[in-house]
Amino acid sequence: MAKVNSGSFFLQWVMAVTVTMILATMGAFVSMWSVGEMVQEAWGDLAMAIVVGAIFGGLIGLGVGLGQAVVLRSNGIPFGRWLGQTVLAGAVGMALGFTVVFSFYDMNNVPQLAILLVMALALGLPIGLVQWQILKPQVAQAQVWVPICIVAFLISFAVGLPLGGEGREWLSLGVVALLTAVLSGAGMVWLVRGGETAVAA
Repeated sequence: MAKVNSGSFFLQWVMAVTVTMILATMGAFVSMWSVGEMVQEAWGDLAMAIVVGAIFGGLIGLGVGLGQAVVLRSNGIPFGRWLGQTVLAGAVGMALGFTVVFSFYDMNNVPQLAILLVMALALGLPIGLVQWQILKPQVAQAQVWVPICIVAFLISFAVGLPLGGEGREWLSLGVVALLTAVLSGAGMVWLVRGGETAVAA
């Protein structure tokens, strides 16, 4: 990856990912349950879990991936591939995650801890894996991006989700998006700077 100005790169990353993630997540919350109810009436709970998970994960992937892709495209990362694979990974990961959760718990009484862990793993692991493959040719130690993604989602959901509630949805959503952007941005800067050091050495 081309040499970057760490401060400028980090600021662009945080701004872009926060904005696109807020917008996409808002779209997910507006659409996924209404669509899910129609699917549930037609095909049952399992189909609803798959569809709701795919919509939620795909839109989260869109929000995260779009902001990242906008910043990374000037550093040799293919915009379309990064965005497309991130959306697909998020959709598949959350479809599987929601299906697992709803297989063990009543849909209306899912423990928050289960939601937190599933969201972090079902988003962070597949998204981290596909993005790692794109970063690998250009970033030293690119495999570290996988745990960075998981930890970023885990911390952001752990801090942001409990803030939600009646009339506080925007606060929760904003905190999740901002923390995801800050943590993943710090991780990417660390990886890129490490790669530059390795090349210089």
